[in-house]
Amino acid sequence: MQLHTFGLTLDMILVIGILLFTTVLSLSSFIRIDVVAVLVLLVLGVTQLLPPDLLFSGFSSEAVIALIATMIIGAGLEKAGMAIKLSRWILRLGHEHPKEISRVLMIVSGVLAGFIRSLNTIALLLPVVSRISLRVGIPKSSLLMPIGFCAMLGSSLTMIGSGPLIVLNGLLQNENLPVPLSPFHVFAVFPIGFIQLLIGILFFIFIGYRLLPKVEEKNFQATTKQHFLRIYGKATDIFELRMLSNSDLVNQTLSKIETLIDDSSSVLAVRQGKETYFPPLRSMVLQESALIAIMGHKEIIMQFAEAHGFKVAQKLNFFSELLHPVRSGLCEAVIPPSSQLIGKDLGDLHMRRMHHVQVLSVYRDNVLYRGEKLRKLVLHSGDTLGMYCDWETLEAFHKNPDFAVLTTAYPKEELRPQKIYYASFSFITAMLLIFFGMPISVGLLLGAVCMVAFKVLTVDEAYQSVSWSTVFLVAGLIPLGIVMKQTHTVEWLTQHMGIFKEGVPVIAIQSALALLSMGLAFVISNVGATVVLVPIAVDIALKVGADPKLFALTVALAASNTFVFPTNQVNALIAGPGGYQVKDFVRVGGIVSILYLLSVTILLNYLL
Repeated sequence: MQLHTFGLTLDMILVIGILLFTTVLSLSSFIRIDVVAVLVLLVLGVTQLLPPDLLFSGFSSEAVIALIATMIIGAGLEKAGMAIKLSRWILRLGHEHPKEISRVLMIVSGVLAGFIRSLNTIALLLPVVSRISLRVGIPKSSLLMPIGFCAMLGSSLTMIGSGPLIVLNGLLQNENLPVPLSPFHVFAVFPIGFIQLLIGILFFIFIGYRLLPKVEEKNFQATTKQHFLRIYGKATDIFELRMLSNSDLVNQTLSKIETLIDDSSSVLAVRQGKETYFPPLRSMVLQESALIAIMGHKEIIMQFAEAHGFKVAQKLNFFSELLHPVRSGLCEAVIPPSSQLIGKDLGDLHMRRMHHVQVLSVYRDNVLYRGEKLRKLVLHSGDTLGMYCDWETLEAFHKNPDFAVLTTAYPKEELRPQKIYYASFSFITAMLLIFFGMPISVGLLLGAVCMVAFKVLTVDEAYQSVSWSTVFLVAGLIPLGIVMKQTHTVEWLTQHMGIFKEGVPVIAIQSALALLSMGLAFVISNVGATVVLVPIAVDIALKVGADPKLFALTVALAASNTFVFPTNQVNALIAGPGGYQVKDFVRVGGIVSILYLLSVTILLNYLL
């Protein structure tokens, strides 16, 4: 049916209505965007604007397969303990200096995002930043926004670095485009991504750091330390001591040392020769050059070291990883009425040897037991044990019916550092295959399958690592792009947008297209904007005599310009840990958005 006044058909009216419906629902935030995408599928199916074979074609598209594989690869790298390796490497490169560490982190986040996407990069770097923040004392608010923004900028280093670019290559091979277009090579956008990342790093070095909020952090560890000092009388600063040759405690047992230190102090770990003992057994004999980690008051530890021939390190060196809050810490457990340990001496239980847990103090009826009194204590129902152990041990301790573990707020994720070489091999193999011409979706899927085959991830963990909301978002909106083309809605829209016509400078049309893409990305996400606008961009380019691939790439790059609001997935991920508010993203992200938009428009015309 033709409506002659506006040149619209009934199908075109329905499609425009669906597009407006999608926009309004997305802006209202009343329904999640992935649910909106599913509703779009339903409406397209009920109105029969698309047959079933095209209606669900998005789920089998190359774009969706590539996205799923990228998420699995990123999860595999994280599971293999890449965060631990990175934190050590970054601290070493940054010489533990805050500004240098920040610069190294920005470079690392940008480069990684070019291969495993910005969201996966930030998920990988969040524990790295937490480690560095605790080790060096840098507020996370000074680190997270720079690395988050640099990750988004660096995702343009390759065609597999961001959702829009991955989707773009899938769309270019879509038969519903006005003309067939070849996909971009994986490093086709590298010059643009490199310059954008460089601009972002320079911005934060010279200007951006002044605009970042200074957020004072309140964390679980700080609260726990205060609690242990108040309840159990245990100071929680940890010091690393080396036994000198003139020490009067050479060839003495650890038990001897524990009788000499104050009751408020505890020996947590010992390094002797090539062996590390955590927790150390009281019967072990200490030799010259042994390293010990003692928790206690600084003044008391210094007096003990001076009196008995120990050298105190300025900071934790060897024990920094072992005793890091991400790996181990203070915890509590209660003896329940059903425990079979009631009436037994605590010393006879050999908690260090049998359970790999070190009991620091016991609290009973407002009375505190520690030191020698602790070892001769007969356990009663309701006794509360203040302990120190690694988190893997505590996870297993939860299953022991003789103890009721009170501590629940601690890192519980199981890492597999022994699989790091397999994870690296899977990732590098996928990159090399893509580089030498294998389709991006096939290369990435092979890398993801290798992660599971080498048991870096279990099958269930691989499924859990996929953001299925993103999958449904892409698969739900791809048919909308198809139907816009088939019903000639794209042609109608471009004809009625005054700037998208012949006679207007191509650079102006391209800029307007970039602004439209950026605006729509705030509404239906960057991936959604790419799916909807790429067919329109190609059609516009053909009408004005421009390069259709250049205009399509403009859409995909501009759709990534979502720095301003915390609704972006990366911004949402860093907002909580960084303590950022909306105004912080608007203030810093607004400037980055302008720089990004200008650089995209200029660089596309001069570098490609």
